[in-house]
Amino acid sequence: MRLKAHRNVVLTLVLATGMITFSHACNAQIPTLHPSFYGSGEADTRHSQFALVGMYFGVGGLGWSPYFNGNAWALHLRPNQNSTVTSTMSAISPTLGLAYAGRNSGVSFGGGYTWVHNPNPAAPGAEGGGSNGGTASFGAYANGYGRRAMHTQLLANYNFGSHYIWARGRASRPFGYSARHPARLGLEVVGQGGGKNTITTNSFQVGPTLEWAWTPQFRTTGVVGYKTVGGSAFASRDNAAYLKLEFSLSP
Repeated sequence: MRLKAHRNVVLTLVLATGMITFSHACNAQIPTLHPSFYGSGEADTRHSQFALVGMYFGVGGLGWSPYFNGNAWALHLRPNQNSTVTSTMSAISPTLGLAYAGRNSGVSFGGGYTWVHNPNPAAPGAEGGGSNGGTASFGAYANGYGRRAMHTQLLANYNFGSHYIWARGRASRPFGYSARHPARLGLEVVGQGGGKNTITTNSFQVGPTLEWAWTPQFRTTGVVGYKTVGGSAFASRDNAAYLKLEFSLSP
C-alpha cells in the first residue's frame, strides 16, 4: 500500500509538471496582438490642410504575420488656385495584409478599400485617393547597425478607383553621438498624384524631419519643407511651404 501511495504521488507530480510545461509551451505559441496608434496634421501656404488618425494591429515576433490597419482622414483644400472657393473631403480606409519582420528590416503588403465623402479623384493631397475604390499598400523599413544607425522607411498606397498613388520615403540618424539621445534628424520625400478623365494633379514635397522619442512607446515627428503642385487641373505649377506634425503610440 505504501509503495502504491508513493507511486501515486510521483505520478501526480509528473502529471502536474507536464501540464505546467505544456501550458507554458502553448502560451509561447499563441500570437500576441500589438496595437499602435498614429496621427498627422499638415498645412501649407496654399490654404490646404490635411489631418489623419489611424490604428495598426500586428502580431509580434519574427517572420510572416497578418496585420490590420485602419485610418480616417480629412482634406480641406482650394481645388482651383485661381478661385477662393474651398471644399472638404473625408474618408475611411481599412486594410488587411501580411507583414514580414526580420531582425533589422521588414516588408508588408496589403489590400483594402477607401470610402470617400465629397469625392474628387484629382484632389491634390488626398493620400488615400480622392474617390471610392480598392487600394493596394506596400511598406518597407531597414534599421542599420552601430551607435548612429540609419533608419529608412518607404510607404506607398494606390487607389484603383481614382488612379491615385501616394508614396513617401524617409531616412534618419540619431542626433549627436549618443545612441540614447531622444532626437533623430532626417529627410522625407513625398510624391503623389493621379486623377480620371484627363483631369489630373501631382504633388512633390521634400523637407527635413525631427523625430523625438518622449518615451519608448510614444514619439513625435515634425517636418518643415517645400511643396510643388501641378497637373492638367492647374494652369501652372503652384509652390508652397508646408508644416507637418505626427505622433505614434505603441502601448
